[in-house]
Amino acid sequence: MKSAHPETSSSKRKADETDITPPGKIARLSTDHPPPPSLQAARAKSPWTYDRIRLTPPKSGRRIAEAVEGDVVALIRFYGTSTPAMIEKEWLSRLENNQWLSSNLVSFYCYEVGNAYVEGTPGPGMDLVVLHSDTWGLRMPGHPGPGALRHRNAPCPLEHKYIAFPGNETNTHFFLCLILWPSDLLLDTNPAGPVRTTAVILNSMMELQPKDAESSVKRIIDHLALGRRLRQQELTNITVHFPHVPQQPNTYDCGLYPGHFLSVFLSDPEKLAAHCIGDTPIEVSEDILWRHDRIQFARKQLRDLIDVSATIRQASLDFNSDRIDSPAT
Repeated sequence: MKSAHPETSSSKRKADETDITPPGKIARLSTDHPPPPSLQAARAKSPWTYDRIRLTPPKSGRRIAEAVEGDVVALIRFYGTSTPAMIEKEWLSRLENNQWLSSNLVSFYCYEVGNAYVEGTPGPGMDLVVLHSDTWGLRMPGHPGPGALRHRNAPCPLEHKYIAFPGNETNTHFFLCLILWPSDLLLDTNPAGPVRTTAVILNSMMELQPKDAESSVKRIIDHLALGRRLRQQELTNITVHFPHVPQQPNTYDCGLYPGHFLSVFLSDPEKLAAHCIGDTPIEVSEDILWRHDRIQFARKQLRDLIDVSATIRQASLDFNSDRIDSPAT
């Protein structure tokens, strides 16, 4: 790879034969569910397309100055996550074909997949936490720390069954990191029981695996504990798995794969977790298991998601401003 992925700094941001069928909870990410005619008509009339968007800050003095920052056109968070995926106008060109995605675009996709899962699975949905791609940097000097990733009133990330986030160690390639059953490591809730905690790296370019991934994952878990005591011996023994997954056919689509892999994983997380760690392998090709044929639609789906998000955000800003005429009395 000759070029690095564009980044937005933290400081600037203050299935088939296997019977693994994505349920309706991720319909927003499926090309099988087109928007209703009313929304299609509204989009056709609206100037807010993904390649020509600029939010207009409200003129109201009642609004805080930081309500709109720079050229932010879309913003999304996963439930309880404080670090948003903020899409700025300058990165919209990265949604075009043959372009690398920025860390916020990759995180935006993963957040939306996670939010759709939580909304569609109210009970098991609470098992999941999705974090920003900055999470991989928790092991790096200068990172603002885990407090920048989760809201102070949100549960500790390790209390969940699955932690998911896109990683990018070299600033040239994205992969998906899954930490499975991290709550087993919490000493106060599991002082002597079995510990199943492990991690999985789903990587669309196997030759670009993160170096010393086990040390990185251990340090990330230690940070995400937020001061809670851990089973240190079991933490030391954590294994990182690198299961075979579909490989990208080019050098620029890696940012689409974390969100895609996560959406497939969440279609049957128990079954796919057992497959990824080798306990119960699913005897089918990687392309079929991970629905590789659908990756061709991922970039357009991401564009559409950001298009809708930007339209809603603009409508919200318009509503909360003094530019709305007062009703006649």
